[in-house]
Amino acid sequence: MLSKPSPLVEPGTRVRISQDVRIGAARWRTFVVGTVEADGARPIGGMEMGTKAHYTFQPTIRLRLDDGEVTVVTVDDQTRLEVLPPV
Repeated sequence: MLSKPSPLVEPGTRVRISQDVRIGAARWRTFVVGTVEADGARPIGGMEMGTKAHYTFQPTIRLRLDDGEVTVVTVDDQTRLEVLPPV
């Protein structure tokens, strides 16, 4: 069984996460600012893809935005994570 990776960022830390989105030749940067509630690892793959869902994981960070909305961001090698001062 795979062990859980170390946390990307401690809960309670205010962060800005930015990622580049690319569709064809077009590319733009998106970002979200919020307070980290938790990080996790979402299983990817599954029977429909011919693999076992528990074999490969994708790191995620759950954020609470300033307006109270909760969002989960998938983290990859191209994700930029900037720690911000508390509000």
